[in-house]
Amino acid sequence: MKPVVSPLLRSTRLILPAAALLAALGGTAVIATPAQAGISTGPARSAPARPATSDAKLTWHPFKLLNGWKSATAKKLLTGTPAWALQNGVVYLRGAVRRPTAGNTPFASLPKQARPVSNLYNQVFSKADVPAVLFIDTDGAMTAYNGNADAFTSLSGLSYPTVSVKSHKFKLLNGWLSSQPTYETGDPSYAISKGVVYLSGSMHTGGTSPLAFILPKAARPAHALFISVYTVDGSTGEIEIEPQGEVDISGVGSAGYTSLATISFPVAATKWHKFKLTSGWKPFTKFGSAVPAYAVVNGIVYLDGAMDQAPAGTGLWTILPAATRTVHVVDIEVLTTSGSVGALTLTSNPGVVGSMPASNAQTMTSLDGVAYPPSS
Repeated sequence: MKPVVSPLLRSTRLILPAAALLAALGGTAVIATPAQAGISTGPARSAPARPATSDAKLTWHPFKLLNGWKSATAKKLLTGTPAWALQNGVVYLRGAVRRPTAGNTPFASLPKQARPVSNLYNQVFSKADVPAVLFIDTDGAMTAYNGNADAFTSLSGLSYPTVSVKSHKFKLLNGWLSSQPTYETGDPSYAISKGVVYLSGSMHTGGTSPLAFILPKAARPAHALFISVYTVDGSTGEIEIEPQGEVDISGVGSAGYTSLATISFPVAATKWHKFKLTSGWKPFTKFGSAVPAYAVVNGIVYLDGAMDQAPAGTGLWTILPAATRTVHVVDIEVLTTSGSVGALTLTSNPGVVGSMPASNAQTMTSLDGVAYPPSS
């Protein structure tokens, strides 16, 4: 049995079309809605990037798409061929998919070596920043549904460890229980591999305490992390991970079901490099957040920290350093203020963030938990 889900109802995010992105590089762009710009809603557009080299050892395997699903990449929206890669026991996904007709049928199947240990439920970017669900079954079947999944679903920014990475169960607290017996999503667990912490499993509670478990010292971050998570009935939850190891779960549907799937972050000793923020964006360091920064670990880019913008301006928050640039246009859901979500768009040069209303992203946008290969 799978967690009950229902369509997510969120508004179109503000994006920067190609012309505005280019103008923003010169400091003259203003945010425009898709309707104002005369384009269809969807991820920010960008010219193709130069090939990345920091994850050169990654070998991408294109999916054989099923049931009418197609690659969403196009001349004006280069999201790349949907594919998977396996490195150091961790699977990485990239690209985007779409389908002209609706329905909950798998779009692809993973080979045995790339399948997860347990069922995975993930919240992902779909057209117009309406969060969708990406379900990955232990038999390899991958299904995208809810939101605007049929119009456009991003696979980028998702990764998970395979059976070769040893995991350890958490001792759950305050009435929190594993949802494994019902949904076969695994007991809440953690793994540490090559300097990166991976969370997995799912849980629920009949209680009221947000404190679900405590991370062991080796798996704790250097500062507080704020990450959006999939919860029951398609709602957005929030996981807060403190440097003391305390992990709090919140959100409307979090008590009924909270997924820890695909959450990863580098260990506390990781060396971070600060982003140079632009367009009035500044570090948001309340509640223990870090300044926006990046690290490259095992050829994978990890983002960290939080930011805000006052007064309101464009969605362009940085010109991406070479090490963080992507080969294709990449859209990844991120947590914004008050448990809402926005989308981080990464390209060959600009970094853009958006939400609807724009004030959600401008009040606070968290980069915590974002991880991707540069060749995404």
